[in-house]
Amino acid sequence: MSYEIVKAIRIKDGRVFLKSDSNNVWPRDYHEWECPSLTAILERDGQEALDIEILRTYESGSFQGSANKYTHALMILRHMPEYDNFNWRVCGDDWDKRQETRKSQACRELLKKALTAKLPKQRFLIKKQEFGGMRYLHPKTRRRVFWIPEKDEAKVFYWQEDAVSMKGNYYNSDHWQIEAV
Repeated sequence: MSYEIVKAIRIKDGRVFLKSDSNNVWPRDYHEWECPSLTAILERDGQEALDIEILRTYESGSFQGSANKYTHALMILRHMPEYDNFNWRVCGDDWDKRQETRKSQACRELLKKALTAKLPKQRFLIKKQEFGGMRYLHPKTRRRVFWIPEKDEAKVFYWQEDAVSMKGNYYNSDHWQIEAV
């Protein structure tokens, strides 16, 4: 299944422009283009409805990439207990029912709540003691991590359970420590 890797979202003169490229095209050629469906939502329903629709598109997996207010809201959304009622990734046998609940006003309200919520102030790092001193986790890919001595360049986790989950993905991670910063 393909998706758009979004580098930027810009609104100019009442029109919505995306700087993106498809994930299944190589080499990547990010170009800016007007998205007519998002422009129509902006014209018809306003900025709030546009923000909710963009977040919904990120949540469904059709948009990915770049750090922006929508990816931050998506991180928050996935940690909200209410999201379990709408999460299409864990629906099992009730796929059709889950898709219907995702179209409800309650889902819209949850997306709006995620857009206005703030990321937690508490941050977490993963560290381990080595012969050369303390090293901090710096993942390069999902399957490979590197250990660096610089604490300020380490991977930052906004939720402790994310750090625990990352730690659980690797063998020999029993001696890794989670540090609150």
